[in-house]
Formats: sequence, structure tokens, C-alpha cells
Amino acid sequence: MAIRLACADYTWPAADHSLALDIISGLGFAGVDIGFMVGRSHVRPEQVGEDTAAWAGRVSERCEARGLAVSDVFAQPDSFESLAVNHPDPAEQERAAAFFDRSLEFAGRLGSPGLTMLPGIVFGSEDWEQAARRAASGLAWRADRAAAAGLALSVEPHIGSVIDTPERASVLLEMVPALTLTLDYGHFVAAGAAEESIEPLLPRARHVQCRGGADGVLQASMRHSSIDFPRMARRLAAGGYGGFLACEYVWSQWQGCDQVDNLTETVALRDVLARALERDSAVSGRAGTTR
Repeated sequence: MAIRLACADYTWPAADHSLALDIISGLGFAGVDIGFMVGRSHVRPEQVGEDTAAWAGRVSERCEARGLAVSDVFAQPDSFESLAVNHPDPAEQERAAAFFDRSLEFAGRLGSPGLTMLPGIVFGSEDWEQAARRAASGLAWRADRAAAAGLALSVEPHIGSVIDTPERASVLLEMVPALTLTLDYGHFVAAGAAEESIEPLLPRARHVQCRGGADGVLQASMRHSSIDFPRMARRLAAGGYGGFLACEYVWSQWQGCDQVDNLTETVALRDVLARALERDSAVSGRAGTTR
């Protein structure tokens, strides 16, 4: 299957959801990443409540009307600690399990190929191995439950997470063979990792998010980005990747992710990715911005 381009709906938080989807469709993207994030996405878990089927129907209709495939659902609580998959409090784990079940149902009803979650954090003064073992335990049963529902489960390695380096991400993947990644080079690059150290993770990538980044800068303009997106696209295509490359500029004060023009940078990134895919003879069909 050819690699296609997508864009996150949460790139456009100031627009209502229909307008955000209009922008994504108007820019020629084939797919859309749907945010399912407490307190800050267009479609929020607290809004959906127990009415998952109705909400999924509404979102599906919006996407289908614009010719957009749902490329991913990204479920997030309101903080890294809250509802973490490796939270040490059993009561919080119960709430986290309920949140996962609701997110999985929502993603399944939307026809998403998978569900993205956060991988957990290191709590307090505990050592990394302890946090990683608990994360692996929490993610293993979630991956099995997702597979039973016909979806793949992936986690996004991010700054501040239990897998904040490529090496730690590799260890967690070894511990949970059914787990995949939603891979955003920027989190590793911002922390000083070389792109070559990220590439061994590509075979386990289910979904790939893209935005400019550099050493010390999680989200950068394309002019200041150090990430070699054409190289990344070539490596993915050579490895048989058949998922989406999702442009994921966000608007948030966290890590200074409110310092670029999301529209301008999304268009610039889209064009870089489209050219890279068009140049690669291994990619054909809808490997660009047109539908």
C-alpha cells in the first residue's frame, strides 16, 4: 500500500471541527488524525461520555463528506500523570482502563487503523526499570484487547515519558511484542538524539507524525528544522511502510509549541513530504497531496 499524507485535526484548535476538516481537505490531505484529548481537542472524551456511537457517527460523517480517511485516533488524558498506563495507584489504574476502553471503542467505530496512547512516565524517585516494567504490564493487555477489536495499539515516545530516548523505546518494544509506535522524530531530536539512532525503531512504527524540529526545539519552522524528512520517507518506503505520514504541527504553550505559523508550516511540510514520496519509485498511487 502506498504511503499517504494526513494532517491532525488538533493542528487547528481555534477553528471549529468542521472548519478544521475543511482546511485539511482543502490542503489536499488524504487522511486526518483525530484528537481524543481531555479538555483540549475538538472531540473530547468528557463530551462523548457514554454516547460513543453517536459521536463516532458524527465524526465519521464529517470526514466522509470531505473524502478524508481516519488515519489515527490519538487519546490523551489531561496530564502525563493522570490516567497513565503505569500509574502506581490501583484506583487510578481502574480509571485509566475505563478511559482506554472508551478510546478503543471510539477508534473502532471511526474505522481507524489503530489507537495511539501515551506510554507512561517515571513516577517520583522510582528507578526507570520499575516504571518500564509497570508500563509494559499495562500496555500488554491493552495491545491484546486492541488486537481483539481489530485495531493496532501504539504509543508515542515523547519528552518526559518513560521512553524518552530511542534506546528506552527499543527496550519497551522488546517487553511488549504486540506494541507498535506512533513515531515523531521531533521528541528525540529535541533531546539531542541523532536521526540514525531513531531509524532502528522504524520497523515497529504503525503511524508517523511529522513536524519541524531541532536540537532543543520540539516544534520548529521548516526553515529551522534539522530533520531530514526525505531520508525518513525513503527508509520507511524501503521497509515496506504502508501507513500515513501525518503533519502534526500543534498550538500549545508546552515546549513553546505556539511559536510558528501552523498553516504556513503545514503547507511547507506537506510539500517536502509529497516531493519525497513522488521521488521514491517504491511509492505509487495516492502518495501525495491529491486525492
